[in-house]
Amino acid sequence: MVHPANQRTRIVAIIAFVATSLVLATLAQARTETLRWTHPQSDALDFELRITSLADSATQILGLGIPGQPVGTEYVEQVEVGDGDVELELRAVGPGGERSVWTSAQLRTGPIAPPPPEPEPEPEPTGEVAPGGGTEIPPTTGAAARFDFENSAPGTDVAGWVDTTPNHGLGVDDSLFAVIEVDGNRMLHTDSTANAIQSTATADVRSNFEVRGRMAMSHPESEIGVTTYSRFPTESVHYRIATNSGETFRFVGRPSVVCASSDSGVRPTAGEWIRFELDVREEGGQNRIVAKVWPADSAEPAAPQIDCVDSSASRPTEGSVGAWSGGPGLKYWDDFEIFQGITGGGSSPTAPLPPLLIQIVPFEDN
Repeated sequence: MVHPANQRTRIVAIIAFVATSLVLATLAQARTETLRWTHPQSDALDFELRITSLADSATQILGLGIPGQPVGTEYVEQVEVGDGDVELELRAVGPGGERSVWTSAQLRTGPIAPPPPEPEPEPEPTGEVAPGGGTEIPPTTGAAARFDFENSAPGTDVAGWVDTTPNHGLGVDDSLFAVIEVDGNRMLHTDSTANAIQSTATADVRSNFEVRGRMAMSHPESEIGVTTYSRFPTESVHYRIATNSGETFRFVGRPSVVCASSDSGVRPTAGEWIRFELDVREEGGQNRIVAKVWPADSAEPAAPQIDCVDSSASRPTEGSVGAWSGGPGLKYWDDFEIFQGITGGGSSPTAPLPPLLIQIVPFEDN
């Protein structure tokens, strides 16, 4: 049966975020598609729809409500998508915010339109490039904590965050990082060229969690990264993913952690916003660290590029998130979100099964 509470229409504005911030005229029109699906479990608290424009790979993820319906319920959603060709995928969201894999992409073709003009080739970076404010990551339902710095005045320190001295020093110097406003969006930044400085959210200490967010740099030789399970400024201990002077983003442990899959393969460019997900959880007497890194204007990787294990006796059991920096140029961080991996000290939650997409048909207005 179709549950009436699940029949509603949402307008999805698919905006093509290209390097020049132009919006393609073909996305100004819209058409309605009807989705029907079921789910083999009753504990899925939400479903998410990913819409990918094949014209420019722009994606939009839309929450489809909090059904919590009995097993066998058939859900129906009517959504408006851009007038071009798109791919639609569904996934289920569990009680703790854990997500299933996406369903297989379903292609929905739009009216035939003239091909867009060939884009101008991107010039090779020759120096500093201001990244601009980028696209803010909207708050996510189920996040245990969020640091978007909107409540901190530009030019001030962030309450609950502590800056530490160069070369992984434990001294405190809160002049190193501050809030800045770029294109109307407030974020954490540093203009210091000092090596291996950090700003750590010492007021928020956790274990078994994932941190997500975004970062950018203005200079091709900048060093930028994020930390987790940080014990600074008490101990010189953290896990981080970072890039050093034009290298790819890699995982590094402090103290050192031997890892066969420590390289993300993603090499940032000046002026480019980078998204990340960094997850640490205790597994049978060792810490499992997995991470994804990808350009903000590209699709999220299907699987982590980084997968490491820390089984040392001195491994950290808890810590905080933070920003890590070195080298020339400006560096920026924003929209940190923390998702608690374990509640009450239990085992890691199991991701829900993906939904079963039955059919997508054109909407008929009776």
